[in-house]
Amino acid sequence: MDLDLDQLRHMAVLAELSLGEDEERRLAVEIGRIVAYVAELEMIDTTNIPPTAHVAGIEPVRSGDGWRDDVAKPGLSHDEALAGAPRAEHEGFAVPGFIE
Repeated sequence: MDLDLDQLRHMAVLAELSLGEDEERRLAVEIGRIVAYVAELEMIDTTNIPPTAHVAGIEPVRSGDGWRDDVAKPGLSHDEALAGAPRAEHEGFAVPGFIE
């Protein structure tokens, strides 16, 4: 399923992308395949499949399975955190402005 070029151009505008004609044709085919695959997945009956919140399951974590215990540890102090910053101002991190 190819995506309509008008739909693709609309998405490009929303995403603030500038696409050439070759890119438009290629992406229309690729995104069309993705949309067709999602439509295929929607046809799968999941009525008797319980919802999950985590792909690894909710079983208790066993030792040695790659997961570490969730134990609170002291973090950096305020001064230690700011010491690693390229710039600091007013007791915090200084970042370039990005709002016009």
